Amino acid sequence: MNISLVEKDINEIQLIKPLWEKLNLIHFNKSVYFKSKYEKFKFEKRMESINRISENGTVKLDVILDNDTMEYVGYCLSLIEDNIGEIESIFIEKQYRGYKLGDKLMINALNWFESNSITNVQ
Repeated sequence: MNISLVEKDINEIQLIKPLWEKLNLIHFNKSVYFKSKYEKFKFEKRMESINRISENGTVKLDVILDNDTMEYVGYCLSLIEDNIGEIESIFIEKQYRGYKLGDKLMINALNWFESNSITNVQ
C-alpha cells in the first residue's frame, strides 16, 4: 500500500465531499434518535460554518492519498477556535481501515494542537 498523508488548504475542502457524505450516511444508518438531522445534513451547509470558523480561527485539513490510485481515501478536519482544539470530522474508507491510518491522522492533529499551544482538545 503506497499511502501519503497530505495537508491541504481549506480552499480545497471540496476534495473531501465524497468521503464526508459517506461518513454522514454511516451516521444516518446507525442513528436511532438523530436520523432526521443526518438526512438533512448537507456538506455545503456544514462547510459554511467551517469557513466561518476559518475566518477567526484556524482550520487544518489532512487527507490520506492512495498514490497507486491517486484517490483520497481518508481525511481529518481539525480546528482551533478560542484556544480550544477540536477534531471536527475524521473518516477512512472501509477497505483502508485496520492499517492505523486513523491513528496517523489523529496523531498529526494532536501534534498540530500541541505546536499551537492548545491543551484543551474536545
